[in-house]
Amino acid sequence: MMKTNGWFWVFLIVFSLLLDSCEDRIFNNPFDPYAEDVSFKIINTIQTPASYPMGLTWDGNTLWNVDGYHDILYSINRLSGAQVRTISSILPETSGIAYDGENLWICSESSSYVYRVNLLNGDILKTLHLQKGNFSAVEYAEGSLWLADRLTNKVIQADPSTGEVVSFFHNPGFRVDGLAFDGTYFWISDSSTLSIYQLDKDGNVKATYLAPGQSPRGLTFDGHYLWNVDGIQKVFQLEF
Repeated sequence: MMKTNGWFWVFLIVFSLLLDSCEDRIFNNPFDPYAEDVSFKIINTIQTPASYPMGLTWDGNTLWNVDGYHDILYSINRLSGAQVRTISSILPETSGIAYDGENLWICSESSSYVYRVNLLNGDILKTLHLQKGNFSAVEYAEGSLWLADRLTNKVIQADPSTGEVVSFFHNPGFRVDGLAFDGTYFWISDSSTLSIYQLDKDGNVKATYLAPGQSPRGLTFDGHYLWNVDGIQKVFQLEF
């Protein structure tokens, strides 16, 4: 009995040391054959006021996080997570949010409508009906809307003026919870595989990373850092 207890305490100490060593290093997915020898660091972690955090975007000053349960858009301070202001969403089950340089775009997993809304008061500026699709994430990049369609598991490129679908690529995972573009690569978070994927513009996977949290959702790029909000109301600032 004494010997068994001794081994238990040795195991507990070693396990604690491993946890401490991983605190600021997350992580290439060791099971991904395409993963590169690059890890990322968690620069900062803030709390979001969203009770059910979904989409995430950066407007140049603050982060915007969707509360998918209450359909509220929260503008939050990137350093502290403090709430700056809120906007109510017209969409039920709002899931995605993007910034186009002036205003916001929002989408829903239960609707084929996509709205452009005023950044200050939430007034609807434009309505697009894409005829089919339920959209879990949205990004505005290089003059186009990019929407993750939950029904087909594709990321489609749409004209923001007409809603016409221009192209698409397949999601490498099972669902898209977050979508971001950094000027060169797309980034996709997938809560079903606990992964963050880096893809080129044609949808080819360049690397796969284990997410910093247990339920990765919205993603955004602020010009230098990638941000990922998790289902436990944490927002991770990541440096590659």
